[in-house]
Amino acid sequence: MRFIGCALLAFTCLAAFQSATPALLAPIRPYNQNGTLVPQSNFALELRGVIRQIPKDQIEKLIQTYLLNDIEFQGLIRAINSVPAFRLYRQLANQPEVRQLQQWTTQQLILSGGSPKIFDYLELEVKIFNKYPYWSQIVNGIRGFQSEFVQIYPVQLIRSLLEPSASQTSPLLSELWRRLVALRPVYERVLATPPGKVITAELQRLGVDVGGVDALIRYQFGWSNVTVGNSYPNYDYYLY
Repeated sequence: MRFIGCALLAFTCLAAFQSATPALLAPIRPYNQNGTLVPQSNFALELRGVIRQIPKDQIEKLIQTYLLNDIEFQGLIRAINSVPAFRLYRQLANQPEVRQLQQWTTQQLILSGGSPKIFDYLELEVKIFNKYPYWSQIVNGIRGFQSEFVQIYPVQLIRSLLEPSASQTSPLLSELWRRLVALRPVYERVLATPPGKVITAELQRLGVDVGGVDALIRYQFGWSNVTVGNSYPNYDYYLY
């Protein structure tokens, strides 16, 4: 994701809060029932902790292996980077609900002392040479890539860190989760457009298990609790 800054709004909120608070009074600090201080929430650190659970290096290595050695996967990458696919991505990114989520996230990151640059961790770098000679013998088409990807991507862990629960009580992460869940109509609306249907049909033609990808996305963002599909019997399990 790419997030647009809202620094002016953030500083305005801070200024308004300070003007309404007596300058000489210390802030009220919450306590648990046992008398211990409740640790203050820091959205930037919490979100960084979630992002760091994504095994970027393993995903990067998997993509490099298939991109350099698998003809089917190379065709998929070309389709993803085509002009129609880029336009569909921009259409999704420009939806009002998505833009509001971007602005809110950026604002909360700034207010907590962070910045949208924490998402730079997810940027991938793919080298143009095989690191190991045997890589060319272990690729198995687009379906092979999908099967390997779901083995290393910790979909359940990421959801458990975002979704409110007994262990996840952060108010800002809970609000982020609520906003992500609310994006379901946007996702379905964009996919139902003519460009969305064209891209979906092209991915299916190339051999992508579109249903499996859709199930992964819906589970990750709380739009569905279905976690096991026919295509990926090991969907719930991943390797560390």
